[in-house]
Amino acid sequence: MKKYIRNYITSISIVTVVLGSCLNSYGQDKKQELSIAVGGPFSFLKSNTGDVVPGNGFNAGIRYSYYLNEGLSIGIGAEYQTYSSDVKYGFYGGQYNAVDAENEAFQFRYKATNLREQQKLGYVNIPINIQFETPGATKLYLSAGAKIGFATTGSYESTFQNLTTSGYYPQYNVELFSPAFAGFESQNNLKTSKQDLDTEVSYSATFETGLKQKIGDRSAIYIGLYLDYGLNNIYDNKGSKNLVQYQPELPVQLKYNTVLDASNSNDIRLVSYGLKLRYAIR
Repeated sequence: MKKYIRNYITSISIVTVVLGSCLNSYGQDKKQELSIAVGGPFSFLKSNTGDVVPGNGFNAGIRYSYYLNEGLSIGIGAEYQTYSSDVKYGFYGGQYNAVDAENEAFQFRYKATNLREQQKLGYVNIPINIQFETPGATKLYLSAGAKIGFATTGSYESTFQNLTTSGYYPQYNVELFSPAFAGFESQNNLKTSKQDLDTEVSYSATFETGLKQKIGDRSAIYIGLYLDYGLNNIYDNKGSKNLVQYQPELPVQLKYNTVLDASNSNDIRLVSYGLKLRYAIR
């Protein structure tokens, strides 16, 4: 949570400085354009973990552009973007050495069927782009650039059709499936509480193309398609964790980690694409 607060303050500070500078000069040079935009609906975490079902998201932002000539401009802006994904497993299991409340060593085991994890993120992005457009009242435009994003929110929650936990004690050659207060039980339709998902700064390539229609002398409407593709891994799994984490204090309260902590999860990127609508004034 502290990380999100720091990122939020950092991103707001950058946005304030950028937009303050742009707006201060906007009224002094009519080679400039100011626009607001909304976009979506496809926006998700691309990963190599499980069966990923891309979710929906939206973005909304503001952009300042300076025209080098009538067909070429450079721009900078700020936007808020949401992302969501579902990760599904038909079966997920694991085992590892642990110590119980009586300091007895044992092997904790868990087996999950029909596991589903919902992941949601919110980012403040700072895009920089170059745009080319054709002459005329109705223009074709093409924009390309890059953006840096700071996570402001992040969460995950999991559901299990069934989760079975047990403890194998090799010194007694016995596997316990109860009692529940010791962390050994079978649960159906289990839903975990929402937990924080801490992600890193994102760097993305961004493309947009479509039509720009002039409305009067100083305003225009953009209708286009866009693609933002992440260039870096935004999640550090810090050496991997087990999905179900045993805690020896009685009564045992199991902790449920994200599937992104798995050892085979090493390339999580942000992807967003869809339709973008923009209103601009010069």
